[in-house]
Parts: sequence; C-alpha cells; structure tokens
Amino acid sequence: MKILHITSHLNVGGITRCVLSLSKNLVERGHCVRIASEGGGAESQVAAVGAVHWRFPFHTSIEFSPQIFLGIARLTAQLRQEPVDIIHAHTRVGQVVADHISRRLKIPYVTTWHGIYRRRVGRRLWPCTGKITIAISELVHQHLLQDFDVPEKQIRCIYNGVDAAHYVILPEPASIQAYRKRCQILDGQPVIGGIGRLAAGRVKGFDTLLVAAKLVTDHLPDIQVLIVGDGPRRPFLEDITRRLGIQNRVHFSGEAEDIRLPFALMDLFVFTSRWPEAFGLTLVEAMAAGKPAIATKTGAVPEIVRHEVDGLIVPFDDPSSMAEGIVRLLKDRALASRLGRQGQRRVCEAFDLDRMAKEVEAVYREVLQPVPAVTILI
Repeated sequence: MKILHITSHLNVGGITRCVLSLSKNLVERGHCVRIASEGGGAESQVAAVGAVHWRFPFHTSIEFSPQIFLGIARLTAQLRQEPVDIIHAHTRVGQVVADHISRRLKIPYVTTWHGIYRRRVGRRLWPCTGKITIAISELVHQHLLQDFDVPEKQIRCIYNGVDAAHYVILPEPASIQAYRKRCQILDGQPVIGGIGRLAAGRVKGFDTLLVAAKLVTDHLPDIQVLIVGDGPRRPFLEDITRRLGIQNRVHFSGEAEDIRLPFALMDLFVFTSRWPEAFGLTLVEAMAAGKPAIATKTGAVPEIVRHEVDGLIVPFDDPSSMAEGIVRLLKDRALASRLGRQGQRRVCEAFDLDRMAKEVEAVYREVLQPVPAVTILI
C-alpha cells in the first residue's frame, strides 16, 4: 500500500512518536509511507524510519485558516503527481486537510483521535472523522460515541504501541554518564522523574510532583527529581522549587531526543497528569523500560496500569498519596523490581508496536475493500 500520514507538525511529542514508530513498522511490512506536515524537531527522523517527508504549511491551531487551504492546494497537486492508496490523519488540522483532499481526489481516509477534545462548533458541524475512526483507548472510544455521535460501527479501538525491545536496550554507558553530568545528578542518588511538555496551565501536574518531592525529603533527604520536557510553564515550576526550598535537587533537563537516557537515570517514573489523558504514552514507555511507575488516576491510566499488579495508581492532586507511593517503592526495592518486571510484561501483552501496526493495517485493508456489487432481481 501507498500510505500518507498527515499531522500538523513533527515536534517532539506523543503524536510525533506514534506517527514515526507506526511508519517504521509499516515500511518494514513492505508499505510505501509518506508523512505530510509543517516539519519540526523530529523531521530528521523521517528518513531514518524509511519514510519520506512532504513539507506543507499545516502547523496552526485554526482549522479553517487561509494557510490550511494553501496547504490543501499544494498537497492536492503533489498527490496528483504521486498518488497514494489511503490517507491517515492524526490531528484536527490533518482531518480537515484529509477530508478536503478525499473529496477532490476520491482517496479514502481514516483518522486517529489522540486526545479528548471540546465540542467546538467546527468539530460538530464538520467532524471529518473519515471512513473509520481509530480511538487510542476505550476512554476515547466512549468520548467519540457520547460527545461527537460517531457511529459505533465506524470506530476501532487500537491502543498506541511502542517497540518494547527498544526500551530494554540501554544507551551506551558514555552517553548515560554524559547525560547524568548534564543533569548534575550524582551516581547513587535516588532519582524520581516525569516526562512531558511543560504546557501552560495545570494539565500535566508537575507541580504536584514537586510538592510530593518536598514531602519525600523527610524520609529520603538525598532524593533527586528529574523533569524532562520544556514549555511555557517551566519558569512557574522553577519558581515552585525555590519556594519549596528544593531547587538544588530538582533538575529540568529540557527535551530528550533519546528518551531512554532519562529512563536510565530514574529509579522510579511518576505520571502526574490531572487532565483525563487519552492514553499516556510516556507511562507505557517507562513501563517498557522496566521502570516501576506511579500514575495519577485520570483518563486512560486505569486501562494501562493495574494497581498493585504492574504499577501504583494514586489520586490526582494529592501530593501526600504520591509521596507515600514514592517512599514505599524507593524503600521496598523488591516491590519496585516486581512492579517493573510486571510493567514490562504488560507492555508486551497489550501495548506492543507490532500488534498496533497489524491492527492499523487491518483497518486500511477494510477501508480499501471494494464495495460488493448489488444484484437487483426483477
């Protein structure tokens, strides 16, 4: 098959990682993959996964902007020269673009809903859900049914997948030490960490982690906190560390191109979201790396982590419960090790990339099946 993925950009983040990893697996299955986007920090990885990048002006949050329609015209012309069999849209802008092009060129398209979205007028009047809509969790499945009236027969629930084997392999020791030095964390210090965009607002919950870390210092005075990611909320979070008096033990490392490096430093991963996350890719990646995980009870987290089986679940916005879980796992190494092993097993069973790619490939084949001829008896 010739497949075109459309996403607004290729900046570091969950959607970009999903598009790139899925593309790699599809290429390995013998498919020809193109990715259309505005580009971004991870653009250089497209060629590495065996795909081809087409750059178009799609990085905007305004779904009906003139910029989008310019991009649609240019992409339509590109597809007339290099046609594809199916289009797969991953963002709202991508859905709008795919819908326009599908109408013009009669190319079928599918969409993946990577989040929980507000019922804005544009989405309700022009849903652009494609022939089949992929929900990345049961939470999103129900969201599509209840909030956007997408027919049940049109939805397929396919969990995001990760290359579990990739996260088991540690980076080179020299790379780990260089990263440790950059983060100013000494060998032997217990490290807890979180990963995510430091977006404006209280969505990601890193402030809860910082307050919990302050409480943990009463039990583990040498605790270190590693926060990986960047964004407009970073100055606010840095100010919290100063007000809590823990600025010397909290390390903001910025974005990490190889996410295995921060995992190599962490004894424990904490997923801190207070917003109903549609999935929780970094949580799955941490589990794949064998990190014992604590996650807040929001969104799709209960679909990923089974409490006391392959991780711990704590209430969101509850620093005391989070701190208790952190202390418990850092002091009970046998429990932490068991949860880490069980977490890896959980990822291999439920969130493996190969399984995801097979299910997405099946969706493509379903969409591309010819409509059977109808015989009319007179």
